[in-house]
This record gives sequence, C-alpha cells and structure tokens, in this order.
Amino acid sequence: MKNEINCKLAVFLLITAVSYSQTIHIDNTAPRLDNTGKIVDAHDGRIIQFGDTFYWYGTSYGTTNGFTTKNHYRCYSSKDLTNWKYEGKLLENQPEGVYYRPHVIYNKKTKKYILWYNWYPKLWNGQFGVAVSDTPQGPFKIVNQNAQMHYSEIGLGDFGLFVDDDGTGYISYNTIQNHQVSVEKLKADYLSSTLENGGVIAEHMEAGTMFKRDNKYYLLTDYTCCFCNYGSGARVYISDHPLKGYEFTTNINRYPGRYSPILKDTEKRGTLYETLSKKESGFDTIEILFDTKENIDQINLHIFTGNRPENCGDVNNPRVHPHILTPEFEIFEWKYNEWKKIDSKSSEITKTALNELVQIKFKQTVSDRFKIKPKAASYPYDDLYINEVETILSGEIISMDNTVLYITGHKIPEKPMIPAQQAYVMKLNTIEGEKFTWIGDLWGSASDNIKGHDYQYWSAPLEFNQDGTIKSMKWADQWYVELKK
Repeated sequence: MKNEINCKLAVFLLITAVSYSQTIHIDNTAPRLDNTGKIVDAHDGRIIQFGDTFYWYGTSYGTTNGFTTKNHYRCYSSKDLTNWKYEGKLLENQPEGVYYRPHVIYNKKTKKYILWYNWYPKLWNGQFGVAVSDTPQGPFKIVNQNAQMHYSEIGLGDFGLFVDDDGTGYISYNTIQNHQVSVEKLKADYLSSTLENGGVIAEHMEAGTMFKRDNKYYLLTDYTCCFCNYGSGARVYISDHPLKGYEFTTNINRYPGRYSPILKDTEKRGTLYETLSKKESGFDTIEILFDTKENIDQINLHIFTGNRPENCGDVNNPRVHPHILTPEFEIFEWKYNEWKKIDSKSSEITKTALNELVQIKFKQTVSDRFKIKPKAASYPYDDLYINEVETILSGEIISMDNTVLYITGHKIPEKPMIPAQQAYVMKLNTIEGEKFTWIGDLWGSASDNIKGHDYQYWSAPLEFNQDGTIKSMKWADQWYVELKK
C-alpha cells in the first residue's frame, strides 16, 4: 500500500510539473517574424518578462544605415519567445535626433514602467532620456530629455539597466569620450540618477549589461564594435557589490587564439605540426580548454625536430646534423582571472627518429584551462614544432574528446565566437531555476542587406563554473528550455 501511494504521488508530481512548465524552442538560423509575417525590426535593446508575457524592446532601423533621425523604438510581445505581436512605437512625436538602446524596467513602488534611452540631438552629443507608461507596451511619455549623470560632461553612450532584489535600480553606461564604463545608482522612482557612481571599471568599452546570480553581480561589456559584422566580445566582470569592486575574469565570446585540431589528432610524428614562434614577448603558447574541470598531473608534448639549421656546403663540419635541443616548459592553470604557474616536479625527454617526447610532471591540479609555454631563454631557435599534446592522470591518458586546443600569442588575433554585438542578457525563469541568455545583434546578416532585417543571436543558457565564472559560449543553431508557467 505504501509503495502504491508513493507511486501515485510521484505520478501526480510529474503531471503537476509538466502542467506548470512550457517548452521553449529557440531558432537562431532564421529571422524572427511578427504576427503579420514581417521580420521583427528591434535591435540593441532588451527582452524582459513582465507577468506571463515577454516584451522585446528595440531600435527600428528599417532600410537606413543606423545613423539617421529615422531611428525609432518599437515593442513586440510574446508568450513563448517564438510568436511575436507588434505592439507599436514606444515614443510618439519624439524630438528630432538619433536614437539607440531602449531599456524598460518596472517600478513596483510607483507601479510605472520606466523607459531609459540613449539619444543624440546631434551626433555625437550623447545624453539619456527617460519616459514613463502605465503599461509595458506604452506609449511612453517623456519626463526628462537630458537625465544628468556623473559623467554627463564627457558624453553618454550605450547603457544597460538593472533592478536588484531589494528594488534598487542601477545603470551601467559608457561615455563617448574614451568609452569609460561605470555603474551608477538610480533614484527610488528610477526617473533620474543619484549621481552615486562606483568609478571607472574599464575603458574603450560599450554595450554593458548587468545581472545578478548567487549574490554576485555580473557586468558584461567589450571593446567598441559600432555595427561591426565580425561581432564584439563579452568581457565578464564580477563583483560582490552592484556599484564597485568589479574584477575582470574572462571573455566568453572570444576564442583565445588560433584553433588547433592538429594537436589532438593522434598524429605524433611527421610534418603535421603546429608552429610556436618566438617574439619579443616570448614564445607563442598552447592553451588547453576542457568542457569540465579535469584533474591532471602530467602533460606530454610530441615535438618534431626538423627546425635545426642545415650544414649544406660546410664540408669541414664533422657533425652529420646539429644537436637536437629541447626547450624547458612552464605549465599554468587558469585561476578565476589570471594564470597561475604550476611548479613542475620533473621532466623526462625521450628522443626517437624525427620526434621528441617531453613528459612534464607536476602535482595533481584541477582546472578546465591549462597553458603550456616554452621558455624562450632555454631555446636558441625561433620556431618550435609541436605534433601532439596529451594530458595524463596517474599514468593514464585522459581522453581529449571534450577538449579544445588553441595557439595563443601577442600577435594571434582573438576572434569572436558569435559574430554578434552584445545587446543584453535575458533572464529566464525555468523549472531548474534562473537561467541567463546572451543576446547579440548579427549585423550584416540579412540576406536582403536591409539593416532592420538583421538577425539576433540568442545563446543557449550560459553555463557557470563553481567559482561563479562563466564558461565560453558556443554557437547553437537551436536549443530548448523548460520555462515555469
């Protein structure tokens, strides 16, 4: 009888969970359409849930280049992030100027929806405007065309809004001069700033967005992009305080260097190798990225020895070939926001035909990111050829199936993983708790070359490490999530 009751209870809980969830399907391969069949023209804004409805606020560019006074703000609504209804313009009879970055938040105390926006009466005289509405879809009434900020004197550019758990509002913004990023506290009605600013966090950045997870505050921003087709990065700053103390951790939308499948293709000999070049800053390095944290205590390097100088014509040289020289290596692990050197216990070198095997042993270390760096002073040649990299634990080779390797260096570009300019990080209330989705505008993606038809990329929910840092993103054509109803 007890087992029967437990079984019925489990079935009831399962049915209840299913009935109070909603499967959401996100497709990044096609333009999103509204209820009239038109492509959604809403960019560089936000998607936020009010009640049971998602509202998509963005700038409409139409057929313009984005730098004209024809820009205006639009709102779309949806129950499922797939079917969108066009709600209309946010600002009627807007003053003449160039408009960007609309963000709407809700004030529980005043029961008003607050729109902040970045506009330019004349490019590039940047300032912030504020408008209010009784409904999330507007229209909004302008209450302040020039909200004064701590750094208003040097011009105001891109920004993001964030409301903390206690209802306090914050704005993260960059200036026009030097694109300095900082966070500022809003007044209780969200209609203006308190001018309480936490200080400059970074320079030459734009498109900042904030969110909170497990009592940590996240600010994502990156270098100026300005409608770039190749996309911006997403530098992650984390703090225990919403205004200040932000510490750079990593860039989740930048490949650290040149992708290298050669280093794990099991070809350990011959001329299929990666070249590590010596520059003024030292040798290029190899980075190993695991999907999850791995425990290793040894790294094996298979080295091609064909970079030695020849002695053609030197008939008095008694050597058949110059000596095979082997560099020393340093091993590093990524610790929150910096590389930390791992003390090597020993290195063993085995030389065979056309190949060297270097076994570097160290204390057991748990990380999802390692770096291998040749010591320039220990090696006279300008290039070092690496055939293969192996990671070891207690003498057993660890599978490299969940591993990506890169060649990194001062002159090796770090390209965006997602060719999009950051717009916002959207919070989703799922059956597994709060999830966060990175949103970016894929400028130049429209097949008809109309700016207003450019796609947006919505990432699969961001993944977090144990220390709170965010894992690098990966392109996903489609993904699913279960939302709470």
